Amino acid sequence: MSTMRWAEISVEAGADATDAVGNCFNEVGCGGFVVQDTHIPPQVVGYLPVDDRIEDRLSTLTASLEALASFGVENAGTEITIKYVQEDDWANAWKAYFKPIPIGRRLIVTPPWEDPDLSDGRIPIVVDPGMAFGTGSHPTTQLCLAALEDYVQPGATVADIGTGSGILAIAASKLGAGSVAANDIDSLAVKIAAENAAVNGAAIEFGVELPSGQYDLVVANILADVIIGLSEEIAERVKPEGVFIASGIIDTRETDVRMAVETEGFSPLETRRQGDWVALIFRRSTV
Repeated sequence: MSTMRWAEISVEAGADATDAVGNCFNEVGCGGFVVQDTHIPPQVVGYLPVDDRIEDRLSTLTASLEALASFGVENAGTEITIKYVQEDDWANAWKAYFKPIPIGRRLIVTPPWEDPDLSDGRIPIVVDPGMAFGTGSHPTTQLCLAALEDYVQPGATVADIGTGSGILAIAASKLGAGSVAANDIDSLAVKIAAENAAVNGAAIEFGVELPSGQYDLVVANILADVIIGLSEEIAERVKPEGVFIASGIIDTRETDVRMAVETEGFSPLETRRQGDWVALIFRRSTV
C-alpha cells in the first residue's frame, strides 16, 4: 500500500505575524502549524494532503494571506513555497522541533521520544501529534491546559470538542476527571487521539460526532466561527452551573464569540490572553 503524499507549505512571516499566518493555515485544513524561527525571517510551516482539494485550498490560503494586511497584520508574507513529502517524512519532521513544554503549574507536554525531568512533580502528557493538531506549543492549547488545571474538579465529567491530538482530553483525565468524552470531525485525528490516550493510560471515549449527554465541563479549542456555529449544541451539553472553556479565538473575534455564547445562557467567568489569542471561560446559568 502506498503512503500518502503531503504538501509541505512554507510562508515567511515576521515574529509579530506568525500567529495570524498560522491561523490562515488552520482555516484551510492544515490541522496545525509550526514556526521555524531559526530562519530569518521566520517561516510558518503547515501540511496539506495531496488530493483533489489541494488546488482550491492553496488558492484560499493565498487569498487569506493577502487579506491579512487589511486587518492590520504587518510583515506577513503572501508567497507560498511548496515541497512534496511522503507521510513518513512528515511524521519525522516533528522531531526536530517538538520538545517537552512545561505548561501551567502542574503539566508538561512531551513527545514519546523525549524523557523530561519530572522531579518537580509535573504531570506528563505524552503526545505524538501524527497528522493531528496539538503539541502544546500553540498559545490556545496552553491557555486551555492552564484553564483545565483550575476548573477540572475530581470526578468531574468532561467533553473535549475538536480534540485534535487528544491533548486536552488526556490532560482532563490526568487532572482527575471521572470520565472524558471527545470528538473530532477528522477520523484520522480520532485515531491518533485514541492512540495518545492509550499511551497515557487515559480512558477516554472518542468519536467523530459531538459527545452526547451533559457534562460538568466542556472545552472547545477550535476556530471562532466553529464555536459560534456550535454554540447552541454546546450549550445543550453543559450542565446547569457547568463550565465552558472556549479557545482557538484570535482577539479580533473575541466579541463575536462572546455574544454567541452568552446568547445561549452563559455568563462570563474570566478571560485569559496570550499574544493575539484568547480563551473565554463561561458558566452556564441554572435556567
